[in-house]
Amino acid sequence: MTPIALDSPIHTRKKRHHHRCECERDTLDSPWKAELCTILHTGDEEKAQTLLDDFLNAHHGEIEQVIKRVQYNAHLDYRDRVTPFSYFGQALLQMITNRWRAKDREGTTQVFNHSHNLPSILEMETRYCVREDRKRGLLDGSAGLPGGSAHERKKRLLDKSRQLFEDEKGHAATDDEIVAFHNERMLATRKDAARQSVLITLKDLRTQQAVPLDDASLASEERLTSVDRPDIGAFEREQRLQTLFALCERRDREVQEARTRPLKRDPVHMADVARAYFARHLEGEYPTRRELVEELGATESLRRREVGSQLNAVLQLARTVFSDYRED
Repeated sequence: MTPIALDSPIHTRKKRHHHRCECERDTLDSPWKAELCTILHTGDEEKAQTLLDDFLNAHHGEIEQVIKRVQYNAHLDYRDRVTPFSYFGQALLQMITNRWRAKDREGTTQVFNHSHNLPSILEMETRYCVREDRKRGLLDGSAGLPGGSAHERKKRLLDKSRQLFEDEKGHAATDDEIVAFHNERMLATRKDAARQSVLITLKDLRTQQAVPLDDASLASEERLTSVDRPDIGAFEREQRLQTLFALCERRDREVQEARTRPLKRDPVHMADVARAYFARHLEGEYPTRRELVEELGATESLRRREVGSQLNAVLQLARTVFSDYRED
């Protein structure tokens, strides 16, 4: 490692970080980096909590801006400041515990060491927390009701297929027609429709009916159950996506190390684009380029173009990671 002169600008910037700081040199002046570096390296939990409270108070105005963007993009009540701030705190603690603090030793992870734009990362993580609670029904009081599962996902896709069939054919589909049309659409638009549990049979169209309790024959017993078939390929896809994210982070580090001079702006990282793009892969929903730009807060024209180029690189890398997947 190259020694740093005591009177150099780098040494001056490092003074604001923890004395065991492992952050990359180009990230030392990134927003919130010095304070979070100190918090992550502090072993005493009480002291770390005090430093965290000081950080939240010192950057209250900047955090408010992050929360306003979360409220706008997540369609939260603009008058409610408590709920989004709570989600921001949840996101911050999750990143500290799961992503930024090293598990096998004292110190920080490479993810934190190479991170530049921490406000944008925390904004994305906050919006992710909101999305997850919304899917569970915790925001609208529908928790515990059917929804968000493979069964409900299949039902939404089936409703869309019915609509497309009627638009295309001009009449309502029969059971056989909708099964054939839906499965053909899923096989044409999904990499592996069978693994994603989106194909249907005539049994999936059966409506539920009440059965009298005194009906000893229970001839309609099958109609009492609504089987929520698990997405058997979800765990494997999640593991492969984690591999993809790690490869993207390595590409980002390689680009950073090859850069001869620091940028005057925060670059768009492949890893951030990949996580934003695959955030809802379990539902089979992927954002458009415009939605990605909004998700990543890339307001400048140069950053918007960079989102597009990084997305192309991510998809090319994803094809390699999922190369053994095939259509059934």
